[in-house]
Amino acid sequence: MKKYAMRIAERELDTEEAWRILDAGEYCVISTVDEDGTPYGVPMSYVMMDKKLYVHTTNTYGHKLDNWHHDPRVSVTVATEVEPCFEDTFFTSRFASVIASGQIHRVEDIVQVRQALVALCMKYMPELKHEIGPAIEREINDTDIWEVAFDEVRAKGGRRLSK
Repeated sequence: MKKYAMRIAERELDTEEAWRILDAGEYCVISTVDEDGTPYGVPMSYVMMDKKLYVHTTNTYGHKLDNWHHDPRVSVTVATEVEPCFEDTFFTSRFASVIASGQIHRVEDIVQVRQALVALCMKYMPELKHEIGPAIEREINDTDIWEVAFDEVRAKGGRRLSK
């Protein structure tokens, strides 16, 4: 894979900061291509565990699932700290972002599936932790967990208030 130089080099963040952004992100966009090469990106909730990204889906069918089965290569984008601002006489944005590439695969190990489901629920609704077990039992037969193992993770930040 060709690695491009970042156009504004001083905005490139180090790898550790990239992992922090991935951990802190609320949602990601996972992009892939159709069999005919048409790009397709899907915003998804996710959780990071052991430097891998996990998402949940139905286990039936759909556009993204067809693409993932066809070609497991994906691009993942996460943006945090996004805020419009007016700086130096022009309109711009503060941000921290990650663009990462890797391979997505369905998780087969039921223990890992349950761990990812619990982690997803705790990330988004920790106040309902007492409902997680019953919800998993109700929905486990209709749910898949997918894992993205990254080949490359790069981060960029601009006009950030804190680092």
